Amino acid sequence: MDVICVLKSGGGYDGEWVRKLRDGVARNLTITHRFRCLSDVEVPCERMPLEHNWPGWWSKLEMFRKGVITEPTLYLDLDTLITGPLDEIAKISYPFAALRNFHQPDYIGSGVMWFRDADSVPHRVYEKFKRMPDAYIAHHERVKVGSHLGDQAFIWDTLRGEIPYLTDEFKGVYSYKYHCKSYLPEDAAIVAFHGSPRLHEVKSP
Repeated sequence: MDVICVLKSGGGYDGEWVRKLRDGVARNLTITHRFRCLSDVEVPCERMPLEHNWPGWWSKLEMFRKGVITEPTLYLDLDTLITGPLDEIAKISYPFAALRNFHQPDYIGSGVMWFRDADSVPHRVYEKFKRMPDAYIAHHERVKVGSHLGDQAFIWDTLRGEIPYLTDEFKGVYSYKYHCKSYLPEDAAIVAFHGSPRLHEVKSP
């Protein structure tokens, strides 16, 4: 099993975020796994070079290019806190699945995604975007509504009707903003930080 994250230079994240996520996964995933990062800078794990200079979260779409995903793979955003066992994720039956958007449940969230194997990757997401990335970025800047923005909006629009929600089968994913401000649910394994506050702005109890 692989676990993948993405770090694009020039934003608010660096290799320390990769290390923390790597260590959190290692503490909670007993399945033999490989932790890798798509990045244009050095990282404290196996690095896969980014091939494009797509800004910010748009670099995440390189996960969909051929050759990146070859094994059962869990994708995690860097601003994700691992708080419990992850092994059950490997039992998700869907070939490809994403979060149900916490803010707008009719859409997806791309902060956690699951790919069963290389054949399950919808490569057309990458192939479509790379043909005219500037135009797609400009389009999604114009039409963003709530959480329907950025890379997850492009993924949703490209695969509309074809994306099951991984949280239908793996219940341990929670939003800090909506579920965890007062207490951590007992079955929480993944806490997603989206919007404000960010992970580094939250003080430990």
